[in-house]
Amino acid sequence: MKRNNIITNQENKLATKEELINLLKKHRGILTNPILDYLNSLVELEFSVIRNYISIEEREVLSELELYKKIATYNIYYRALQLLDHEKNPIEIDNNERLIVSKQLENRRVKLFCFDYKDRISLSKNIPDDYKSMKIGTVTLYRTLENKDLREKELNRILERLESLYVANNPYLVRHDVIGGPDVYWERQHKEKIEELEKKFTELDNKKELTEVDKQEIQLTNYIHQLFLTDYGLTNEDFEESKMSKFTTAEIDKMNKTQVKKLPNLTISDQIHYL
Repeated sequence: MKRNNIITNQENKLATKEELINLLKKHRGILTNPILDYLNSLVELEFSVIRNYISIEEREVLSELELYKKIATYNIYYRALQLLDHEKNPIEIDNNERLIVSKQLENRRVKLFCFDYKDRISLSKNIPDDYKSMKIGTVTLYRTLENKDLREKELNRILERLESLYVANNPYLVRHDVIGGPDVYWERQHKEKIEELEKKFTELDNKKELTEVDKQEIQLTNYIHQLFLTDYGLTNEDFEESKMSKFTTAEIDKMNKTQVKKLPNLTISDQIHYL
């Protein structure tokens, strides 16, 4: 596979093709021939593991095997490189248990694809020595879209929020003889919220006329996004909007949306950025 147009820093910890083929040989007589043929096709990169070529029941059973995790991770990683290798323009890849694909467009770096396959086990839990996570990881797709109506609504929302913050009074008693305290904390947080919203308002207001770089980002991200959807056998309708935690105190950002598609031990995330 040629990689003339891929600038890459590879330090992955994936199994090699030879290792996977040897593992498959050891599973003869344990797994059925159709399943072995399916897994071998994944190793040969004939199609994506995300495609619905087996039933959800079969996928759930396979997802409990370390063999399947290794093959699925290998398949997702190398099929991504295979797809992106056909791009005419140089793209950059950074990898250290996360395959991050991006492209520099003048003054901004645009993310195109990410596959995070690093195991993250909480050290606070009592994990048995022989425990092995079967989690394959998270695939993240990116796309940028223009939405003038949403932009105007968000501008009005931010403006209303700012107006309420401008006239808000510190609810705590100001004590000049005390260093720190809730009154000082409130003032600092209040100032930071105003500065953050003023910055967002300016950025959105400047997007009433898209720049050439904005247009390039929209075209490129949507092309790469569709490339992966086609390879995975998915459509935009297969994703569900991710709900924000009701416990979060973060400012709502309507100009960014996350949608997800769940498979056993694997999540496909669709990150949408509106201009």
